[in-house]
Amino acid sequence: MRTEYVVPLQGKINSRIDQLDSDIPAATSSSFRKTLERERDKLAKQRDELQTFDEKLRHYADQRISLDLDDGVKVNYGKFGDLLRDVKAITGKNPEIL
Repeated sequence: MRTEYVVPLQGKINSRIDQLDSDIPAATSSSFRKTLERERDKLAKQRDELQTFDEKLRHYADQRISLDLDDGVKVNYGKFGDLLRDVKAITGKNPEIL
């Protein structure tokens, strides 16, 4: 997941932010400049969120967690703590407890 999705997406976001940084000073109108700045700010927030997710994902990837399909979804889902959404809804436990 990390090498196929997260890392390439980080590169694309960073490239777009760099492009926007060079396009903003060349904007012909203030409304267009504001639009570019809003897009850049939105992408910067997404980049920060993705970086946080990547750090968590790297931590779990380094643990080399083994999954046994016979254990079922609840057990396997719980092995990933707060990395996945709705852990409590699936496992019945808070991610901090796992």
